Amino acid sequence: MRVNTLILGAGVTGLSAAFHLQQKGDTDYLVLEKSSAPGGLCKSRHIKGFTFDQSGHLLHLHEDYTLQTFKQLLGANLHRLPRRAVIFTQGVQMPFPFQAHLAYLPPAIRQECLQKARTAPLIAHPKTFKDWCLTAFGEGIYQYFLRPYNTKLWGVDPAEMTADWCGQFIPRPNLAQMEAAQTEQPGLGYNAYFYYPLKGGCQALTDALAAQVSNLRLNAPVTRVDLQNRTVWADNTPVSYRRLISTVPLAKLLKMTGNPALENLAGQLECRGITVLNIAAKKPFDAFHWAYCPDEEDPFFRVGVQSAFSPHAAPEGSSSFYVELPPQYPQTPQGLSRVLSRLAQKGIIEEKDVLFSFWQTLPYAYVIYRPNRAQTVAQATRLLQENGVYLAGRYGRWEYSFIERGFLQGRVCALALTKDLA
Repeated sequence: MRVNTLILGAGVTGLSAAFHLQQKGDTDYLVLEKSSAPGGLCKSRHIKGFTFDQSGHLLHLHEDYTLQTFKQLLGANLHRLPRRAVIFTQGVQMPFPFQAHLAYLPPAIRQECLQKARTAPLIAHPKTFKDWCLTAFGEGIYQYFLRPYNTKLWGVDPAEMTADWCGQFIPRPNLAQMEAAQTEQPGLGYNAYFYYPLKGGCQALTDALAAQVSNLRLNAPVTRVDLQNRTVWADNTPVSYRRLISTVPLAKLLKMTGNPALENLAGQLECRGITVLNIAAKKPFDAFHWAYCPDEEDPFFRVGVQSAFSPHAAPEGSSSFYVELPPQYPQTPQGLSRVLSRLAQKGIIEEKDVLFSFWQTLPYAYVIYRPNRAQTVAQATRLLQENGVYLAGRYGRWEYSFIERGFLQGRVCALALTKDLA
């Protein structure tokens, strides 16, 4: 089999590429997906009236084109919510972001954070994430929130990472906002509001995209990519292509080429997986959408309330949660009890309220921004593009990203290749 454009992965990005090729009248493409259903990580499970995504998958939409397209795809099944996010730390519950709500902290900690924010070092070109935090907020905010939370999330000390990823994602209030009285300051950050499907979970979006895609092959795991002959093997079947759009994790793609230089680059790329505990509860809970938990006593770094995203995500009078933990966290009865104990300590849920729970393992979650990452990804991108391979998506491009960006990257690839093949 031969196609002009072969797309690896039927997540949001891969489906977007196919969707936009088809919109341009180009049907000489094929999407290969290893799973039995499209969606990638943007899939949902439906159990006893509860909907669970694979951890949190929210739609942070900033471009008119994306919003209008998603409205066309989902119609009345899309609604908009203002963010309700909190932080549990130092014995208090405070609004997110930490750096804009210091008044909620114990007085001594608040004064320390403010004093060090006023005297933050001026680092002209921060080389590490730690340096970026120090010059943006000072030592206090770094030590009390940014260092412990991000060390939990990435599994790496901020001093060992670059700040290439964080400009858009960490709100930078000015000093006056940091010194503000104890009032919540909404609207800060790229995720100040979000969209979410009313029914079907995040998979409602990928199902709607997949319905517009004609040439999709499921249960077709790719095991080998022959760059020289522009052929891939999917479930032991060769498929030749003229152009390839890859959304599979970059490190995995490089290893599949059998090219020693690219395999060496793959060894230089790092990624952090996560363990997710999903919980269905027999009591309602709607106090927040998600919570950040930087304190060492908490084994998890974030707790999301899936049922708060939509009234249809859980049966009436009940609620559902996803709890994000490090990848090595034990998926045992003891591990479950520890999580529930800390959730009860925060007044969220008690063990007696649990209807059922289950674990998920996500091997790819957070790309680690080591100092060599940018150079390694650039070199891999150049070598692959010389062989007709184009990268798109959070893991395809090995970056920290969100759903809208992946959708738009799929579109950019499709439009560029449509023009190229004209």
